[in-house]
Amino acid sequence: MQIYQVERNDFCPCGSGRKYKKCCLPAVEEATRIIGREVGQGLTAHGQEVLATVGFICGLKWGEDIKPLEPSRVGRLLKEAWEEEDNALEKAFVEFMENLRNNCIRLLQEKPRLRMTRIPPDILLEIEAHQESEEELKECLAQVVAEMVNDDDFISGCIIDIAYSLHYDSYTDEEMKTLLSGLGMIINKDTREGFIEAIMSVTMEEFDATMEKIKALQDSTSEEDPEFIKKLMEILEDHIAFGDYFYTKLLRGSITAMEAIIKKEIKLNVPFYALARGVYTLKKIPGLFENDWIAECLWEENEAEHFLPAIYQVLEENRASLKDEALAESLEKFIFASQVGVVINNPELIEKLYHLCVYNFLKNPLETAPDTGGVFTSIEDLYQEEKVIRYAEALKARGLEKEADYVLAQFRTYL
Repeated sequence: MQIYQVERNDFCPCGSGRKYKKCCLPAVEEATRIIGREVGQGLTAHGQEVLATVGFICGLKWGEDIKPLEPSRVGRLLKEAWEEEDNALEKAFVEFMENLRNNCIRLLQEKPRLRMTRIPPDILLEIEAHQESEEELKECLAQVVAEMVNDDDFISGCIIDIAYSLHYDSYTDEEMKTLLSGLGMIINKDTREGFIEAIMSVTMEEFDATMEKIKALQDSTSEEDPEFIKKLMEILEDHIAFGDYFYTKLLRGSITAMEAIIKKEIKLNVPFYALARGVYTLKKIPGLFENDWIAECLWEENEAEHFLPAIYQVLEENRASLKDEALAESLEKFIFASQVGVVINNPELIEKLYHLCVYNFLKNPLETAPDTGGVFTSIEDLYQEEKVIRYAEALKARGLEKEADYVLAQFRTYL
């Protein structure tokens, strides 16, 4: 299967905003010609599909800060890989495939850009539910692999991971031949099961190793100790795929809290200084559903420095005041999930909370931001310099000088 089915007049997948034919298509066609010249003629349908995919990988711009692949080198190594596979068919094919699988496992473990090429977290949770006996687990793993053979989204994701790795990671000739062979395996529906088994093997090995680290942490440090959370986050940051699983598991236990937040049974009364950039930004864009502003405000302009401590404090205060133990437990998991999401670079939950807080503030600033202390009596007051200065002075009087300076900077930047 090819990574993309891109028509000439489609927008280029590189993200330039230009049409494919006027952007990366010429480079893709040239790379495909060079690789084709290296591997020779008489390709099977599968060989042609691999050629088209590798040509696409070589020709597309995968980032501004990367060195392009050399199509001639890729073509030469692809030809060598195919020749070695053909020779193995006549001699020891089973041994060849076992060695290829082991070499793919090594690359999946060692290459930074292949660290996320793992079994998805929802599948890991399904596997976790079938561990009562070794036989049950074995049957579950076999069924999962068989189902993933037909999961086009997962397969496409693996191919894209391989593409990024080829561009960003360093490869010897032998390593690149291994990865090109693995790419051929996963493109071909009849052979991709072997590559998925390699991914499964790495995933489960890392899963067990990470669980051992967490168990050792639990044995050595009380979960009530702030150092426990810090060290746990470090483990999750070092093992992103496991962090994804952990995050997904927490989310499943957070549904009750999410519903309570949506129904406003849990109040998100976040201080204005934690939302200032978002509020002032929305003054200049068409609507609340243009989501680019969220990432820009939170991460690129670092409003997260003020928003994260504020939202965590508000959520924790809500949790401590709840009499419903089940809801309190769900909210505790929700808070933890939001923290883990930031650590593993999956901040969707925090971004949704930020969006909701900004929206609620603009809808009713007096109710949702009580910290304004009567300085702001309407949304229009946010754009009056005298009142913004008074608010900043009130923050300084409370010892929040950094927050006061931040609000003034946002006001002057956007108005």
